[in-house]
Amino acid sequence: MFFPNKSVPHEVFATGTVITGSYVAGNVFSVDEQNVLGILVRYTKGNESSLELKVESGVPVDADGTIAYGQQVAETATGGSIAVALAERTFTASGNYWVLISPIKSYKIKISAKATGGGPTGTYSVHAITGWV
Repeated sequence: MFFPNKSVPHEVFATGTVITGSYVAGNVFSVDEQNVLGILVRYTKGNESSLELKVESGVPVDADGTIAYGQQVAETATGGSIAVALAERTFTASGNYWVLISPIKSYKIKISAKATGGGPTGTYSVHAITGWV
């Protein structure tokens, strides 16, 4: 069996991107045959309360190549039931943050960002790398 021995960088949001109050999707990229996703978030906080990111996986759903996206979820098991909620990552202070999602299997990845609370004046960049572990 062949396992790809490579990592592929992706610029999702360029350095100095200004945060908005609504979700904005960055550059969509392919995971190919990779199974791990690393996300570098560089955030300079402004008047907003926080920067919020969501990660969505996309797969082709129609013969014409239409891609449907589903947001990453957080699951909590309690008493035999599993509660599922949409997951967002919230950053409340300036800094460089490393987010690792492993394993991951998808056709395309879409990362979106928005400001929460206050007037959005902060800036950020998001770079991702896919690889094989």
